[in-house]
Amino acid sequence: MLSQEKKQEIIRILNERIQVLTCPMCHQHSFIIADGYFNNTIQDNLKSINLGGSSIPTIAIVCSHCGFVSQHALGALGLLPSDSNGKQEEKK
Repeated sequence: MLSQEKKQEIIRILNERIQVLTCPMCHQHSFIIADGYFNNTIQDNLKSINLGGSSIPTIAIVCSHCGFVSQHALGALGLLPSDSNGKQEEKK
């Protein structure tokens, strides 16, 4: 589960980058944050699953009216953990 502090950080960053958050399905403005991260694996073959390869870690927000799920890449939001040199880690 995400801590309240982490959720507040995500909310702050999303509010800075998205001025008016509107659900594309029902046009409501009420969202909740999923209580964890998604890790979408990048596949080069539709007939098999490759675990441990490249991925795009995301946070999801969910429309509290219709349930539409919107995923946002943690790297683009500056939310990936930093390595020992202060650079964001990249998934390979």
